[in-house]
Amino acid sequence: MRRTFAVLILILLALTAIRFYLVTKVGIIPDEAYYWTWSLQPDWCYWDQPPGIAWVHLWWGKLAGDSPAALHGLALLCSFLASVFSYGLLRQVLGERMAFWSILATQLVPLFAAGSVLILHDSLLLVFVPLAWWALVVAIDQDRPHYWLLVGLVLSCALYAKLSALMLGAGFALAALAHPVGRRHLGTPWPYLGAFLAAVLFSPVLLWNIKHDAILFYAVDRLSHDPEVVGLQRLLSMLEYLAGQLGVITPVLAVLGLIGAGAAIRRRNTEDGRRRLLLAVPALFILIYFWFNSFGAAVQANWPAMAWLALIPLGLELAAIRKREGRAAFRWALHLGVLLAVTVTVLMHWQGLSRLYPLPKDITDQFYGWERLAKRVRIEQANYGPEALMTVRYQIAAELVYHLGDRPEVYTIDNAHRGSQFTLWQDYAKLVGQDVLFVDPQLMPGKLARHFSSVTELAPFVRRRSGRTVETLHFYLGRNFHTEGPLAAYFENPVRHQIARIKRRQAPPN
Repeated sequence: MRRTFAVLILILLALTAIRFYLVTKVGIIPDEAYYWTWSLQPDWCYWDQPPGIAWVHLWWGKLAGDSPAALHGLALLCSFLASVFSYGLLRQVLGERMAFWSILATQLVPLFAAGSVLILHDSLLLVFVPLAWWALVVAIDQDRPHYWLLVGLVLSCALYAKLSALMLGAGFALAALAHPVGRRHLGTPWPYLGAFLAAVLFSPVLLWNIKHDAILFYAVDRLSHDPEVVGLQRLLSMLEYLAGQLGVITPVLAVLGLIGAGAAIRRRNTEDGRRRLLLAVPALFILIYFWFNSFGAAVQANWPAMAWLALIPLGLELAAIRKREGRAAFRWALHLGVLLAVTVTVLMHWQGLSRLYPLPKDITDQFYGWERLAKRVRIEQANYGPEALMTVRYQIAAELVYHLGDRPEVYTIDNAHRGSQFTLWQDYAKLVGQDVLFVDPQLMPGKLARHFSSVTELAPFVRRRSGRTVETLHFYLGRNFHTEGPLAAYFENPVRHQIARIKRRQAPPN
């Protein structure tokens, strides 16, 4: 066992070193910059997620700084820890050999390969998910009911990372119901003590939301239910979800994972089947939950990522068993699945570094052009002396805060959008009488222009990648900001405005 684990660690360290070398050639995407800005004002909760990512940024910044290399290094550290903890979980259920190969295969899947270099909520979530899952397996498979306390403890950590850990907890409850030992545990206090412990540890987030008009739950509801997705759009949204999962996992490995989970359920009356049931049931519940959710709103491909930590290994194990039995279809599926995953992952990295294909919407463009934008902003600040910065999109605001060394306050006029942490921070009363530099891909809204004594359009800025235009950002100089005008209600209380807008949007039609 020690030799296998040592080999795995060496391979993971080698992969981490290669990824670190590659990722130093790109910048920080807007969402990474956005979550980093949260650490500038530590709190118990933020606009649409608990504070885990902010706290980690805060602690990591004191240790390693906040350069792009440091932030990418934090992402790689999270990926490394997630892989090590997943190995411990899978060794408990599938055995040492299958756990080893499963971790290596997972490292090659596009979803986890891309996620390994991005520091987002999921990066931290996937550190705690396998730990919580391991505690569940020990509690039920080894009949140690007091381990439910550890399940609750680690689940609370996962909740601090991302609210979707609630789905994992619900999946654990279903797994307990499906397993005879788990059902017996449900007749004891231990599972409920574990749940109570998680609730107590998570209570600061709940108390924060009581104080802040429950904005976290409104913001999450805004993402989970889109009233504009109706009729045929519901079907299209669901198909997009399925296509997204097949894309980020690759079709062969995704299908193998589902077949492997089905095989575990069919073998639930055997000892091995019951053990694998503890992986299959929570994973399938997570996938099904987001599948239902996709009928009412767009679901990002990374949201069900924690389910695939279990499904991919279950699929690989089934394919390996069928291969040994002489089933040629599974042998070819196993080889094709790994080859396809490697190919897609290599092409994805190549695209990010050198734009291999001229895609019309290339998500890897997010890495480029932000430092030049910050330099342009500094030039305009020196030329015209505006006291404040303003934009519509939180992504632009976050990149400016990150790349401008003085960490300026940036106001986001997102009255017609979903809101962000900047909405919670900004106080427009402090902005009255100041000159503002407005920077955004869209033209300055006419309503906003009426809140300045004068507005002058400056030369636009073109964000480029290797000489190619990625997007054009418009620059305006607004003199003498005032709150009187068409957006007065928004400027008076942006948070209340957003909550009221979410309520109106979710209200059923008359």
